[in-house]
Amino acid sequence: MDFFELFARFLLLAFSILFLYYFSNRKNKETINPLIIVVGFCTFSLCYLFTKVEIGIGIGFGLFAIFSILRFRAQTFSLNAIIFLFATITLSILDILYPFEQYGVLIFFQISILLFYILGSLFLVNDSSIYKKSCRLILKYDEFNALDESYRKSKIAEIVPFVAFDFEILTINKTSNEIELLILY
Repeated sequence: MDFFELFARFLLLAFSILFLYYFSNRKNKETINPLIIVVGFCTFSLCYLFTKVEIGIGIGFGLFAIFSILRFRAQTFSLNAIIFLFATITLSILDILYPFEQYGVLIFFQISILLFYILGSLFLVNDSSIYKKSCRLILKYDEFNALDESYRKSKIAEIVPFVAFDFEILTINKTSNEIELLILY
């Protein structure tokens, strides 16, 4: 793979990821951290390295273990962020590993993924714009730590005076035993 081909593939990836990022943050109540874009570029770079360097199966299993154990404890990912992350990883792997001789098929896959992502974000993502106001609430983590969403909502309903509301978890601080919530009402 010469430099021009690598550069063309990188530009295709950059355009695709930035396009997806724009559509991911258009009308949602949460925004995706722009640093997630780096994951796609890192995957692109790692895949390029793996095509050039002979690695053993142990390194592959080690990398798989690292990525599967890796958890971000400071922030929970929304479904939108997880889908964006999966799409960027898929696009980066496609861009670097797909044969250059079949560039038309690569472009077809790129456009298909972008098109489905855009259509999904336009028509399937429900906009929670019914809530116009918001406030922050800090609770004790021990009281709020439950997997049941209805339990969490009833716990918040005991505190806030709003009839209709939604919430999202902003931060979880286990050292101070606090959880910060954004209440949308």
